Amino acid sequence: MINTRMIHIALELWGSVFCFISAFCIFLGRAFEKKKLRIVVSMQLANAFLLIADAGSWYYRGYLGKFGYYSVRIFNFTVFFFSILITIFYHAYICSYLFAGERRKFRNVPIRVHLVYIIGTAAILLLIISQFTHWYYYFDENNVYHRNSMYALSVIVGMLPCVLDFTLLIQYRKRLSKIMLFSLIAYLAVPMLTACVLMFYYGISLLNICLTICMIFIFLAAITENRKIREQKEKEMADLRIEVMLSQISPHFIYNTLTAIQYLCVKDPMMAEETVGEFAAYLRNTIDSLTTKKSIPFEKELEHVKNYLAIEKKRFGDCVHVIYDIKEKEFEIPTLTIQPIVENAIKYGIGKKENGGTVWICTEKTKDGYQITVKDNGVGFDVNAVLDDKRSHIGIHNVKSRLKSMCGGVLQIESVLGEGTEAIVRIPYQNE
Repeated sequence: MINTRMIHIALELWGSVFCFISAFCIFLGRAFEKKKLRIVVSMQLANAFLLIADAGSWYYRGYLGKFGYYSVRIFNFTVFFFSILITIFYHAYICSYLFAGERRKFRNVPIRVHLVYIIGTAAILLLIISQFTHWYYYFDENNVYHRNSMYALSVIVGMLPCVLDFTLLIQYRKRLSKIMLFSLIAYLAVPMLTACVLMFYYGISLLNICLTICMIFIFLAAITENRKIREQKEKEMADLRIEVMLSQISPHFIYNTLTAIQYLCVKDPMMAEETVGEFAAYLRNTIDSLTTKKSIPFEKELEHVKNYLAIEKKRFGDCVHVIYDIKEKEFEIPTLTIQPIVENAIKYGIGKKENGGTVWICTEKTKDGYQITVKDNGVGFDVNAVLDDKRSHIGIHNVKSRLKSMCGGVLQIESVLGEGTEAIVRIPYQNE
């Protein structure tokens, strides 16, 4: 004879195993943004613990003795508690998609966003009170669980956040992909319908099984969505590499360099030969950056900078002075990060100064990572006005984008009119 109770327990335990595996895969994959990763993993783990607790409550139901007495009560409380937590995690998850750019602007999000957290907190408090008042459920003399007269309140309090989330999804549906919208609505609709059915029929924990199925939908949708995001980022990075390469081999720079080489061929053939070698190395490194998807050793980037500066010094002569203070070089950096900054220091800084000036290039190790400083004593500029002009400073905007996406680095620029400019690149320590 088939034991329905044991089949039910087995289904829930297997569901919990799936949730643990899903959480582990999502965590290892690291395809998510940090905030979304934490929420999705929390949802999967909460559902796993809920299933284990429900399986335990079924197993020890009617189990007499002190151990059985406490086990049933703890497991049932845990089921209700984690069901509320999952609702809160789910709400945080959809908000991470719908209001990603407004997470720090609380006034710009609907009041419903905050209301769900308030209802969730109230639900937990009511659950705790119910442990002493037995509003939601009670246990008979045989240690068997029974719903009580106010059980409907727990369902209503649990469904209110779902209704509010449903209205948010409908209102802001254009911010989601079709597959993500479908999975998020399915997660709401299926359990809500199931909860309505269970109001009039009580047998197996159909709601928990439906929640697990919906978790599968969310898991698959999240993986698909983040694969698309990853592909989009790779495309953007490829476009950035092409963009920066084209900015580095501009016709104007090539023309000026070739003109300088032509002049040196007559005046100083040996120096002309040296300049051709430097120019060839500069072009080779620039073109190589088109296919380089990972960070490169800083020494290689520094070599590229030196080739560029050698060419510029031959063009401008004593108007360009360079001082190196390289205290640290055993780290990696996105390709073509320092050279565009140095180019700006010459083009917009000392190049506009009557007698030229000096460029300092320094590196050092800090508590949080590595710091590269490029400083000049040129004419300086209005940082906000100039950096807003993306057409003129495509290289700097490109550097900022690639630093952030490739290694979590930042570029900070400070300038004072008439005194000069200081650009600081910060590269955080990378996991080995």
